[in-house]
Amino acid sequence: MTASEKAAVEVPADKRGGKEVDVAVDYLPATAAFHHEYSGAQTLDTVRSDAMVFFGVRDRQERDKYEYFLEFEGGRVTNTAQTLDDLLGPHKRKAEFHLVEQITPGSTSQ
Repeated sequence: MTASEKAAVEVPADKRGGKEVDVAVDYLPATAAFHHEYSGAQTLDTVRSDAMVFFGVRDRQERDKYEYFLEFEGGRVTNTAQTLDDLLGPHKRKAEFHLVEQITPGSTSQ
């Protein structure tokens, strides 16, 4: 990870606190996973956003719609406002996610 990528995913000191969670996010086309430690109070939206920056992807609408989602333990994360602590419970300090791209075809009619 380059210095600029590290800066892009650095968690501000005022958002830390509590127990740290070791987070890994993999993305199928990438050769390396995203790894970062977060406070358990961090939201899954922050994890998703930081991973997307690391992998150089973004939600976008061209003719087709491209959206990225986190998967955890075989299921799609639908509530990205929840915290890592909410997802993992009080004892787990590691989380492994998959970043998954969903492409929704656009309209071809004129």
